[in-house]
Amino acid sequence: MKSVDSKLLLGLVVGAAVGAAVGYLAATDKREQLLEELNGVVNKVKEGFNSALSKYKAGKAEATETVEEAVAE
Repeated sequence: MKSVDSKLLLGLVVGAAVGAAVGYLAATDKREQLLEELNGVVNKVKEGFNSALSKYKAGKAEATETVEEAVAE
């Protein structure tokens, strides 16, 4: 449980630091450049998430099929 709490706290600290950095940079003249870069990062994260989700679904389907075959025997 302690590990989960420390990971949550670390996540909150990192999130706050990123939020502060984004807020600072958004207030500067580099706003458009920052938004383009953030969109690129967000798109990469989306692609990674979709890829992981697809792999999960494929693995789940394969596991379900294997279990169904084992039960049928």
